[in-house]
Amino acid sequence: MTMGPIDANSRFSAQAVLSAWGKILSGKAPMLSIEITRECPLTCPGCYAYNDSHLGGEKTLRQLNDLRGDALVEGVLRLVREHKPLHVSLVGGEPLVRHRELSRILPALSAGGRVRALVVTSAVIPIPMEWMSLPRVRVAVSVDGLREEHDERRKPANYERILQTIAGRSANIHLTETGPMRK
Repeated sequence: MTMGPIDANSRFSAQAVLSAWGKILSGKAPMLSIEITRECPLTCPGCYAYNDSHLGGEKTLRQLNDLRGDALVEGVLRLVREHKPLHVSLVGGEPLVRHRELSRILPALSAGGRVRALVVTSAVIPIPMEWMSLPRVRVAVSVDGLREEHDERRKPANYERILQTIAGRSANIHLTETGPMRK
């Protein structure tokens, strides 16, 4: 298999790879994952978020309070300025619970021209169409297996609702395989 030259529009340019390695070799993380909310309208069995060790064991998610509004927007942008990641994942709970704040955060990250942002959602809440035109911003929909398993675990975020939510939008599908699915 042969590949053409890597150009400036390539998904993973040589410059991006070298920049990531430079961060790693200097002891800095090229990626940052920020849980912007603990809130979620779903009650999925086996959700890791409320596991006692999810945050490293010192505190649990139930002991923390969410930031909202300006405090959340400024907090996320401050973390990005401070850590200078190449990639930021914005997760939750369900991050789209904070869609108003994300609609301020994502354009700011995109306008910076350096960082790539990924919002990981269950697609139970509509994805704002204006996010689709933001450079370096992607949305990933988290799916737990095939329709039968997913619909049981994630209701009301079932396959049908996901298809309605992503209609006319561009989204990555993140498929999680669990032990019971292998039986």
